[in-house]
Amino acid sequence: MEIHTRWRKILKDIWGNKSRSILVILSIAIGIAAVGMINNGWRMIERDLFGTYPEGNPAHLHIYVSPFQLDLARAVEAMREVDTVQARRVESAQIGTADRDLETLDLTVVEDFEDFTVSRLGIEAGTGVPGLREILLERDTADALGAGVGDTVQVEVDDLVYALRVAGVVHDVHIPPYTITGIHTAFLSMETLNWMGEPAYYNRLDIVVADEDFNRESVLDTGGIIRDRTIEPAGYQVGSVQIPGFDADPGEYWAQNQMDGFILILQVMSVLAIFLSGGLVINTISAMLNQQIQQIGIMRAVGAVRGQLVQMYLANVVVFSVVALVVAIPLGLVGSWGLSGIAASFLNYNIGTINLSWQIVLLMAAIGLLMPVLVAMYPIVAGTRISVYDAIYQNGISGEGKRGLIERALLGIKALSPPVMLSLRNTFRKKARLAFTLITLTMAGAMFVSVFSTRASLTSAVDEIRRYFNYDAALSIPGGASFPTVEREAMRVEGVTVAEGWATVTGVLDVEGSEEGEELAIFATPAEDIVTVEPLLLEGRWIRSDDTSQVVINEDLLIRDPSIELGDVITVAVNGRDREFEVAGITSRHLIGPRIYVSYPTFNRISGQQNQVNTVYVRTDREAVGSPAVQDAVAAELEERFDTAGLSDRPSQTQHSAFAQFGNSFDIIVIVLIIMAGLLAVVGGLSLTGTMGMNVFERTREIGVLRAVGASNGAIRQVVIIEGVVVGLISWVLAAGLSYPVGLVLAGAVVRIVMETDLVYEYSVMGLLVWLAIVVVIGIISSWAPARRAELLTVREVLDYE
Repeated sequence: MEIHTRWRKILKDIWGNKSRSILVILSIAIGIAAVGMINNGWRMIERDLFGTYPEGNPAHLHIYVSPFQLDLARAVEAMREVDTVQARRVESAQIGTADRDLETLDLTVVEDFEDFTVSRLGIEAGTGVPGLREILLERDTADALGAGVGDTVQVEVDDLVYALRVAGVVHDVHIPPYTITGIHTAFLSMETLNWMGEPAYYNRLDIVVADEDFNRESVLDTGGIIRDRTIEPAGYQVGSVQIPGFDADPGEYWAQNQMDGFILILQVMSVLAIFLSGGLVINTISAMLNQQIQQIGIMRAVGAVRGQLVQMYLANVVVFSVVALVVAIPLGLVGSWGLSGIAASFLNYNIGTINLSWQIVLLMAAIGLLMPVLVAMYPIVAGTRISVYDAIYQNGISGEGKRGLIERALLGIKALSPPVMLSLRNTFRKKARLAFTLITLTMAGAMFVSVFSTRASLTSAVDEIRRYFNYDAALSIPGGASFPTVEREAMRVEGVTVAEGWATVTGVLDVEGSEEGEELAIFATPAEDIVTVEPLLLEGRWIRSDDTSQVVINEDLLIRDPSIELGDVITVAVNGRDREFEVAGITSRHLIGPRIYVSYPTFNRISGQQNQVNTVYVRTDREAVGSPAVQDAVAAELEERFDTAGLSDRPSQTQHSAFAQFGNSFDIIVIVLIIMAGLLAVVGGLSLTGTMGMNVFERTREIGVLRAVGASNGAIRQVVIIEGVVVGLISWVLAAGLSYPVGLVLAGAVVRIVMETDLVYEYSVMGLLVWLAIVVVIGIISSWAPARRAELLTVREVLDYE
C-alpha cells in the first residue's frame, strides 16, 4: 500500500533525526508517567487503605472510663444513639525477646476475641484467639522483634516479667503503626491478665454510633450523651471522650487528612513535570521549522495551503505524543506500584491488585496528547506564516543579526580564550530556545533545592522539639520515689553532673463548647536552674517555685483549644476533681500532645503525692547533650544503679533513640519528594540535551570554519561542552533565587501536613551546592553526545550542509 506523500515526510522527519525524536518522546513520556504514577498510586491507596478501612467497623469514639465491668458496655450498647460497643482494657507495658531489650508496648485486652465487633483485626498467621499465657502480636511488632507463631516473648507488667507464647500475628490498620510511633502493639485475653496478677476490668469503650449522617460535632455530642446519661449515673468517671486519629473525621483512616495533603503536593509536582516537558517540544518544533524554511516555501509554491502545513507539523507532534504515551503507561504502572508499596510499608496496610485503571489511562492520554499539541501550536502557526519569497530566498540559517546587550558585553571581554568566547556567544544566540531550556532547568533546580530545604526545615522543627527532651538518658520509676533519693542515686552514676526528678499525672482540660474534653499531661518541674528542658516561651514566663495556681501550657494545647490566651483561667480535672489554673506562660510546640507545667507545691496539692517523682533525667554535661555513645553508656549505668537500689527495673531511654523514629518517618517523605524532583531534573537534562543537539546541527558551517583554520577535535568538543555547562550554571543562578520562595511554600505545606505546626524555615545551602554539582554534570553529559557528533563532522559533510 502506497503511503501518502505527507505521511512519508512526517515519518522521514521523525526517523531522520532519531536522537532528537527519542529525546522529545522521553521528555513527554516522563511527564505523562509522573502524572500516572501519582494519580494511580493515590487511587491504589484509596482503594487498598481508605476503601478497605471501613470493613473493620472502625470505632467512631474512644471513651476512657474508670475501671468497669461488661455490664456497663451492654448498658451503653442498649442506647438508641449507639450501634456497636466493645469493651477494651488498654495498658502500657514493655516487651522484648531473648535477643532484644524491653521496649514500650501498648497492651490491649478485648472482651471477646471470637466476636470482634469494633476495629476488627486481620489474622496474618496462627490464631486470632489467644489462650492462657499466650499473646497476639501486631505484624509490625512481630517484624520488629523478629518473633513468629510459637516463639516466646517477655512482657513486663508492673515490674514483673512474664514469658508468653506467640499464638498469632494479627494486622490492626486502625492504629498508628510501629514504623511511625516506635510503640509496639499486642493483644491478650483477660484470663492471661488475671494470671499475671492483674484485676479483671476494662477501661475503654470503643463505640460505633447509630446515626449514619454524622460529623465530628455530632459524634462528640453523642459521646457527651453517653457519658451524662449512662456512664456517670452508673458511678463511673469518664477520663476523656476522643475521636480516634490525628484530627480525622469519625470512621475515617487516622491520617487521611495528612495523606490527602501530601498527595496533593505530589500531584502539583507531576503536573509541573508534564508542563516542563513542553519546553523541549517547543524547542524541537521551532528548530525543525527553522531548518525546513526552504521546504515550507517550496511546498507553499506547489500549492500547499497554510492549514495543510499546520496539520502536517501537528501530526509530527501527535506521533511523538502517541509513542510517548505507549512508553509512559507501563512506566506509570511500575511507578504507582512503587509509590503504593512505600506507603503500604510505612502505614502498615495490604496492597491489592496492581493495575492501571481506565480512568487513569484516559487522564494520561488526555494530558499526553493535548499538552504537546497545545504548546506546539504557537511555533507551528508562527513558523508557517512566512511568505513563499522569504522562505525560498533566505539561506536556511539566519545570520546573527543585530547583537543584543549580552553579546556586546561579551565582545568586551579579552581575557578568555577564543573557544570559551565562542561558547559564551553561542549560548545567547537563540534566546527563545535558551529561555525554554532555562525555564525547565531552573524549575527543576528550584524544586530539587526546595526538597532539601524541606528536609532541613523538618529537622529544624524536630530540633525545636528536642529542647523539651534535653537529656542524655531518662528512666521511669514505677510507683514513684522521693526526690532526694532519686537525685542521690542518679548522681552516683559515673559522669552524671545533672539529675532532675520529674513527676507526672494525667488530667482532662474542660474545652468550652465541646463534649470531648482534652486529655493532657501535667508535669511538675524544677522551677529554677532547669537543664533537661530548654523551654521556648512564646508568651509570658516560666514556672516559679512559689507558684500555687499558675501553669505554663504548650502550643499543642492551643491547637486543641485556640480560645486560650495568656492570663486566662483554665479548668483541668485531676483525679476526678476540677482544678482551676491561671495561664502564666505559653511554650512552643512539643508534638507529643497537650502538656502543662506546674511547680512542685502545686503538683503535690493536686495529685496528693508529697515530693514524689516518677521519672529521672540525667546529663553528663550542663552545657550540651552528649553524643549517642555517651548517652548509651550513661543509660546502661543508670539502669543498673536504679535496679540495684530497688527503685526501678525499667529500661532507660536516650535522647537519640527517642528521636530516631522521627528521622525515619521524615526520610520516607523526603525520599518520595526527591524522586519527584529527580524526575524534573531528568526532564531538564533531556531539554538541555535536545537544545545542544539542535545548536550543533545549526552551526555546522561554523564548525567547518573552525576545521578550516585548524581547530582540533578537543577544541571543537570544548566549545560545545562549555556552552552546555554555561547554560547549566545560568539555570543554577536562577534556581538559587527561585528556590527560596518555592522552598518556603513547599516546606510550609509539608511541615503543616506532617507535623501540624507552623514552619521554622531552614534554607538548605547544602542542597544548593548539591544541585550545582548535579547541574554541571547534567551540562557535561547533555553536551557530550552533540560534542562528539560535532568533532566527527568531515569537511565534505560541512560542504554538503543544506
